[in-house]
Amino acid sequence: MIRGLFRCLLWILQKVGHLIGYIIGFVFGWIPRLKKHMSGEEFEEYVYEILKRIGYKHIRLTQKSGDYGVDILATYKGIHYAFQCKYYSKPVGVSAVQQAYSGCEYYDYDEAVVVTNQTFTRQAHALAMRNGVILWDGEKLNQMRRLANRHALFYRFHHQKMPHPYEDVLQVILEAGYASTDLLYQHLNMNISRIDYILDDLEFYDIVSSEDDYGIREVYISSLEEGLKLLERSHI
Repeated sequence: MIRGLFRCLLWILQKVGHLIGYIIGFVFGWIPRLKKHMSGEEFEEYVYEILKRIGYKHIRLTQKSGDYGVDILATYKGIHYAFQCKYYSKPVGVSAVQQAYSGCEYYDYDEAVVVTNQTFTRQAHALAMRNGVILWDGEKLNQMRRLANRHALFYRFHHQKMPHPYEDVLQVILEAGYASTDLLYQHLNMNISRIDYILDDLEFYDIVSSEDDYGIREVYISSLEEGLKLLERSHI
Protein backbone atom coordinates (compact mmCIF):
# COMPACT_ATOMS: atom_id res chain seq x y z
CA MET A 1 0.00 0.00 0.00
CA ILE A 2 2.72 2.45 1.06
CA ARG A 3 4.90 1.41 -1.89
CA GLY A 4 2.00 2.04 -4.27
CA LEU A 5 1.40 5.51 -2.82
CA PHE A 6 5.10 6.31 -3.10
CA ARG A 7 5.16 5.29 -6.78
CA CYS A 8 2.05 7.36 -7.44
CA LEU A 9 3.61 10.40 -5.73
CA LEU A 10 6.83 9.94 -7.70
CA TRP A 11 4.87 9.75 -10.96
CA ILE A 12 3.00 12.96 -10.11
CA LEU A 13 6.24 14.78 -9.24
CA GLN A 14 7.78 13.70 -12.56
CA LYS A 15 4.78 14.97 -14.49
CA VAL A 16 4.83 18.27 -12.60
CA GLY A 17 8.56 18.60 -13.32
CA HIS A 18 8.02 18.06 -17.05
CA LEU A 19 5.14 20.54 -17.02
CA ILE A 20 7.26 23.20 -15.29
CA GLY A 21 10.05 22.60 -17.81
CA TYR A 22 7.76 23.14 -20.76
CA ILE A 23 6.20 26.25 -19.17
CA ILE A 24 9.69 27.70 -18.71
CA GLY A 25 10.49 26.76 -22.29
CA PHE A 26 7.38 28.51 -23.55
CA VAL A 27 7.91 31.68 -21.53
CA PHE A 28 11.68 32.06 -21.87
CA GLY A 29 12.37 30.14 -25.09
CA TRP A 30 14.22 27.48 -23.06
CA ILE A 31 14.54 24.01 -24.61
CA PRO A 32 14.08 21.38 -21.86
CA ARG A 33 15.91 18.07 -21.59
CA LEU A 34 14.60 15.14 -23.58
CA LYS A 35 11.58 13.39 -22.15
CA LYS A 36 12.03 9.77 -21.08
CA HIS A 37 9.35 8.68 -23.54
CA MET A 38 9.01 10.47 -26.87
CA SER A 39 7.62 9.58 -30.28
CA GLY A 40 9.78 9.71 -33.39
CA GLU A 41 7.91 12.77 -34.65
CA GLU A 42 8.36 14.58 -31.32
CA PHE A 43 12.09 13.86 -31.44
CA GLU A 44 12.34 15.24 -34.98
CA GLU A 45 10.60 18.44 -33.88
CA TYR A 46 12.94 18.63 -30.86
CA VAL A 47 16.01 18.42 -33.11
CA TYR A 48 14.41 20.89 -35.53
CA GLU A 49 14.04 23.47 -32.75
CA ILE A 50 17.66 23.06 -31.65
CA LEU A 51 18.93 23.49 -35.21
CA LYS A 52 16.85 26.63 -35.62
CA ARG A 53 18.22 28.15 -32.40
CA ILE A 54 21.91 27.51 -33.20
CA GLY A 55 21.81 29.19 -36.58
CA TYR A 56 20.77 26.65 -39.21
CA LYS A 57 18.74 28.11 -42.08
CA HIS A 58 16.14 26.82 -44.56
CA ILE A 59 15.17 24.05 -42.13
CA ARG A 60 12.33 21.77 -43.14
CA LEU A 61 10.93 18.46 -42.00
CA THR A 62 10.53 15.93 -44.78
CA GLN A 63 7.28 14.09 -45.38
CA LYS A 64 6.56 11.25 -42.95
CA SER A 65 6.48 8.56 -45.64
CA GLY A 66 8.93 8.27 -48.49
CA ASP A 67 11.55 10.47 -46.83
CA TYR A 68 14.40 8.36 -48.27
CA GLY A 69 16.11 8.08 -44.91
CA VAL A 70 16.16 11.80 -44.12
CA ASP A 71 13.96 13.56 -41.55
CA ILE A 72 15.29 17.14 -41.61
CA LEU A 73 16.98 19.21 -44.30
CA ALA A 74 18.91 22.32 -43.26
CA THR A 75 21.69 24.68 -44.29
CA TYR A 76 24.53 26.06 -42.15
CA LYS A 77 27.13 28.49 -43.51
CA GLY A 78 26.29 27.51 -47.06
CA ILE A 79 26.61 23.76 -46.44
CA HIS A 80 23.51 21.59 -46.90
CA TYR A 81 22.90 18.96 -44.19
CA ALA A 82 20.55 15.95 -44.30
CA PHE A 83 19.58 14.75 -40.80
CA GLN A 84 18.33 11.29 -39.87
CA CYS A 85 16.73 11.34 -36.37
CA LYS A 86 16.62 8.18 -34.24
CA TYR A 87 14.98 8.13 -30.82
CA TYR A 88 16.00 4.72 -29.49
CA SER A 89 16.20 2.80 -26.24
CA LYS A 90 19.42 1.10 -27.36
CA PRO A 91 22.56 2.04 -29.35
CA VAL A 92 21.95 2.94 -33.00
CA GLY A 93 23.34 0.53 -35.58
CA VAL A 94 24.58 0.64 -39.17
CA SER A 95 21.15 0.80 -40.81
CA ALA A 96 20.65 4.42 -39.67
CA VAL A 97 24.03 5.36 -41.13
CA GLN A 98 23.14 3.67 -44.41
CA GLN A 99 19.77 5.44 -44.54
CA ALA A 100 21.29 8.85 -43.86
CA TYR A 101 23.99 8.34 -46.48
CA SER A 102 21.58 7.20 -49.19
CA GLY A 103 19.06 9.93 -48.28
CA CYS A 104 21.75 12.59 -48.51
CA GLU A 105 22.66 11.29 -51.96
CA TYR A 106 19.01 11.34 -53.04
CA TYR A 107 18.48 14.98 -51.99
CA ASP A 108 21.90 15.89 -53.44
CA TYR A 109 22.98 17.45 -50.13
CA ASP A 110 26.53 17.93 -48.89
CA GLU A 111 26.63 16.19 -45.50
CA ALA A 112 24.68 13.37 -43.86
CA VAL A 113 24.07 13.46 -40.09
CA VAL A 114 22.52 10.86 -37.78
CA VAL A 115 21.14 12.29 -34.52
CA THR A 116 20.07 10.15 -31.59
CA ASN A 117 19.33 10.32 -27.89
CA GLN A 118 21.44 7.20 -27.48
CA THR A 119 24.94 6.10 -28.48
CA PHE A 120 26.16 4.35 -31.64
CA THR A 121 27.47 0.84 -32.06
CA ARG A 122 31.10 0.26 -32.97
CA GLN A 123 30.00 -0.92 -36.42
CA ALA A 124 27.98 2.27 -36.93
CA HIS A 125 31.02 4.38 -36.05
CA ALA A 126 33.18 2.42 -38.48
CA LEU A 127 30.70 2.76 -41.35
CA ALA A 128 30.11 6.45 -40.62
CA MET A 129 33.83 7.14 -40.73
CA ARG A 130 34.17 5.26 -44.00
CA ASN A 131 31.23 7.05 -45.66
CA GLY A 132 31.81 10.47 -44.13
CA VAL A 133 28.56 10.48 -42.13
CA ILE A 134 28.47 12.77 -39.07
CA LEU A 135 27.18 11.24 -35.82
CA TRP A 136 25.48 13.15 -33.02
CA ASP A 137 24.94 10.96 -29.97
CA GLY A 138 22.92 11.89 -26.91
CA GLU A 139 25.81 13.75 -25.31
CA LYS A 140 26.46 15.80 -28.46
CA LEU A 141 22.76 16.59 -28.79
CA ASN A 142 22.66 17.82 -25.21
CA GLN A 143 25.65 20.07 -25.93
CA MET A 144 23.74 21.53 -28.89
CA ARG A 145 20.69 22.01 -26.64
CA ARG A 146 22.74 23.98 -24.13
CA LEU A 147 24.18 26.07 -26.96
CA ALA A 148 20.66 26.72 -28.25
CA ASN A 149 19.53 27.84 -24.80
CA ARG A 150 22.22 30.50 -24.77
CA HIS A 151 19.99 32.37 -27.22
CA ALA A 152 16.92 32.07 -25.02
CA LEU A 153 15.44 35.15 -23.31
CA PHE A 154 16.42 33.85 -19.86
CA TYR A 155 20.07 33.45 -20.88
CA ARG A 156 20.27 36.81 -22.66
CA PHE A 157 18.72 38.58 -19.66
CA HIS A 158 21.36 37.24 -17.29
CA HIS A 159 24.33 37.51 -19.65
CA GLN A 160 23.71 40.67 -21.64
CA LYS A 161 26.21 42.69 -19.56
CA MET A 162 29.07 40.21 -20.00
CA PRO A 163 31.20 41.30 -23.00
CA HIS A 164 33.10 38.71 -25.00
CA PRO A 165 36.86 38.75 -24.20
CA TYR A 166 37.62 39.30 -27.91
CA GLU A 167 35.26 42.26 -28.31
CA ASP A 168 38.03 44.88 -28.11
CA VAL A 169 40.06 42.93 -30.65
CA LEU A 170 37.15 42.79 -33.09
CA GLN A 171 36.58 46.53 -32.76
CA VAL A 172 40.23 47.30 -33.54
CA ILE A 173 40.46 45.11 -36.64
CA LEU A 174 37.11 46.35 -37.94
CA GLU A 175 38.23 49.98 -37.65
CA ALA A 176 41.59 49.24 -39.28
CA GLY A 177 40.19 46.97 -42.00
CA TYR A 178 42.87 44.34 -41.42
CA ALA A 179 44.42 42.32 -38.60
CA SER A 180 48.02 41.82 -37.53
CA THR A 181 50.11 41.22 -34.45
CA ASP A 182 51.63 44.71 -34.62
CA LEU A 183 48.20 46.35 -34.95
CA LEU A 184 46.82 44.72 -31.82
CA TYR A 185 50.02 45.32 -29.86
CA GLN A 186 49.93 49.04 -30.67
CA HIS A 187 46.24 49.49 -29.80
CA LEU A 188 45.75 47.04 -26.93
CA ASN A 189 49.30 46.60 -25.57
CA MET A 190 48.76 42.88 -25.12
CA ASN A 191 51.34 40.13 -24.76
CA ILE A 192 52.59 39.01 -28.21
CA SER A 193 51.96 35.32 -27.54
CA ARG A 194 48.44 36.17 -26.38
CA ILE A 195 47.82 38.18 -29.57
CA ASP A 196 49.05 35.32 -31.76
CA TYR A 197 46.75 32.92 -29.92
CA ILE A 198 43.73 35.20 -30.42
CA LEU A 199 44.46 35.71 -34.12
CA ASP A 200 44.76 31.95 -34.66
CA ASP A 201 41.45 31.55 -32.84
CA LEU A 202 39.79 34.17 -35.04
CA GLU A 203 41.17 32.38 -38.10
CA PHE A 204 39.61 29.13 -36.87
CA TYR A 205 36.20 30.84 -36.67
CA ASP A 206 36.58 32.31 -40.18
CA ILE A 207 36.76 35.88 -38.89
CA VAL A 208 40.21 36.60 -40.31
CA SER A 209 42.40 34.96 -42.94
CA SER A 210 45.80 33.38 -42.46
CA GLU A 211 48.61 35.92 -42.46
CA ASP A 212 50.43 36.81 -45.66
CA ASP A 213 54.18 37.29 -46.13
CA TYR A 214 53.92 40.69 -44.42
CA GLY A 215 52.00 39.39 -41.37
CA ILE A 216 48.71 40.94 -42.51
CA ARG A 217 45.39 39.14 -42.22
CA GLU A 218 42.23 39.94 -44.16
CA VAL A 219 39.08 40.60 -42.09
CA TYR A 220 36.05 38.58 -43.21
CA ILE A 221 33.38 40.22 -41.05
CA SER A 222 31.68 43.56 -41.59
CA SER A 223 30.33 44.24 -38.09
CA LEU A 224 30.98 43.51 -34.43
CA GLU A 225 27.67 41.64 -34.14
CA GLU A 226 28.63 39.31 -36.98
CA GLY A 227 31.94 38.49 -35.33
CA LEU A 228 30.37 37.81 -31.94
CA LYS A 229 27.80 35.49 -33.49
CA LEU A 230 30.55 33.47 -35.16
CA LEU A 231 32.39 33.17 -31.85
CA GLU A 232 29.26 32.04 -30.02
CA ARG A 233 28.48 29.19 -32.39
CA SER A 234 30.36 25.93 -32.27
CA HIS A 235 31.12 23.99 -35.43
CA ILE A 236 29.26 20.86 -36.37
